[in-house]
Amino acid sequence: MKFLPLFFAVALLPGIACAGEWEFDVSGHVQGLYGYTDVAKRFEHKDKNNHGVGQGDVSFSAARDYDNDYRLSLHLDLMGGIDQELEDYNQGRWGEEAYAIGDSPYGRIMLGQTFNVAAQFHDGAPSVGALGSNNDVVDFISNPNWKRNGKVTKFATLNTTYINTDGVAPKISYISPSFYNTVVGFSYVPDAYNRRGLINNHASYAHKDGYIAALYSEQDFHWLTASLSGGFARFHDNDNEFSAALKLSRGNWSLGGGWRKTYIDGTDKQKSRSTALPEFFDGYREGEAWDVGVGYEVGPYHMALSYFESKAERADNKDKIWIFSNQYQYNQYLDIYLAAAHVDFEGDSRTVADNNKGYAFVSGLGVNF
Repeated sequence: MKFLPLFFAVALLPGIACAGEWEFDVSGHVQGLYGYTDVAKRFEHKDKNNHGVGQGDVSFSAARDYDNDYRLSLHLDLMGGIDQELEDYNQGRWGEEAYAIGDSPYGRIMLGQTFNVAAQFHDGAPSVGALGSNNDVVDFISNPNWKRNGKVTKFATLNTTYINTDGVAPKISYISPSFYNTVVGFSYVPDAYNRRGLINNHASYAHKDGYIAALYSEQDFHWLTASLSGGFARFHDNDNEFSAALKLSRGNWSLGGGWRKTYIDGTDKQKSRSTALPEFFDGYREGEAWDVGVGYEVGPYHMALSYFESKAERADNKDKIWIFSNQYQYNQYLDIYLAAAHVDFEGDSRTVADNNKGYAFVSGLGVNF
């Protein structure tokens, strides 16, 4: 039964004569960030006041068009980071995503290391620049609720409002043709464990499969454009998840937000314990997260102001993150970043080890090629 979706995908890929030649493309991005942090006095020993982070990625693709609106493309994306708090690329400090995309009048098939359809469709709170995600913030002010390195994996709370439990674990996805500017999608994940996700490799459910379904719709009301998405996931012996997002755009402004809910259906199947499983390592399985933000862009300048909150269902763990991030595109090659953030991370106890709170001020440059 696990291989039925794969046979379904192969059946949709046409065996037809090709017309045209292969098109090749290479692109990439590197950036360096410097951050100054000012945390509450009781947490001063936990984070450096001055910290630098580097990261980059390069993408290779080959595409070919076929008769009757068919297209096949092959992709390889490589990425890496220096001095990042969460070592969450596929191989830790570096990673890869290899996948194929087949397009036809009957929809799109994606096979390989990709995010699931619910994550791809999710379009909520605007984000931009140096602190474009919650994971970027913890590079400068660490969060005791989120840990991912060579020694420990712990997500006591959710770190996004889109479904990222399976990260970019190899999967097969189908996205339907657009109908009244609306599409539906389905993903099947044979093995849900992936370092870009939330699962601890030592959990009893780590290598179970999962199913994800999602919907995306974009409607133009002349004076306002609205995009709406929703998703549902069932990871076997792990959890069930719901997500939703809404974004409204008019002129240079956008307003959006997202929500995510996770819960365990029936009896918890996680029974085994080991030294590799810290206390409350998988609190994300019963939790909730939401965010809201406003964005503005004019010419080469982009700005986003957002708020994110996440909490565990059966414990006191909670995250609050405020981000004000700016990006200016100096030319086609160079981006300039300036951002500020305030965080309040609460654990299941009042100890210094379980909490953190403070401000981060970040600047940097990005180079596109």
